Amino acid sequence: MRIALISDVHANLEALQVALAWIKQSDIEQIYCLGDVVGYGADPDACCELVRTHCNATLLGNHDAAVIGVMDTDYYYLAAREAIYWTRKQLSEENFKWLYGLPYTLIFQSVGLYHAAPIQPSGFYYVARTRDAAAHAQMYDTLPTWNFVGHTHLTSAYVLNESGADEMHARTIAPPLASKLLVNVGSVGQPRDRDERLCFGVYDTEAQTFEHVRLDYDIESAARKIEAAGLEPNFASRLFKGH
Repeated sequence: MRIALISDVHANLEALQVALAWIKQSDIEQIYCLGDVVGYGADPDACCELVRTHCNATLLGNHDAAVIGVMDTDYYYLAAREAIYWTRKQLSEENFKWLYGLPYTLIFQSVGLYHAAPIQPSGFYYVARTRDAAAHAQMYDTLPTWNFVGHTHLTSAYVLNESGADEMHARTIAPPLASKLLVNVGSVGQPRDRDERLCFGVYDTEAQTFEHVRLDYDIESAARKIEAAGLEPNFASRLFKGH
């Protein structure tokens, strides 16, 4: 079975629609969203509707948590806080309640799904460096083989062992013998690895492999809508740069 793993949509409808269209045309049986459906972008309600409709399950991201009031907005810089307040006004009551009911984690078979670092999912810590991944050595025995995260908007992957971690650089990711993996699936709506194309991942349960998918989308339309909504201009301009 092939599973699509999307994350960090950030209310970017143009990117989400392209990602879902590709998934529909591919041999994908399930879709999971690792959180941050909203924040930064101009279409939070529409993105919530699409994710609710198409995903088998969705996790709570930090921007989602801030919008529904279970995370302190003081954590965010001014422009991000303003986007959070604006987003609250855009959501239907149904979608607000849906966000409120999302879990922090999902574990099934040999797979763990998290928005942020598995070591404390509700703390929303980043796995952006090898040392961040290595911190999970202390919980190595309790982790499944595959551990997928979002939050960083990056595409890095790490091999975990009982004493630390090493970064992987292979295009196709597979677990070495007697090791576990911690994989950033990338961001659909706000990539930050200096590649402006949307990004998500496909996990093959039979082959035991994972690959990132990169696709072009209409960045200009997404950016114009951010500007028209009166949100921070940088939220629009950085879409063209992938950071």
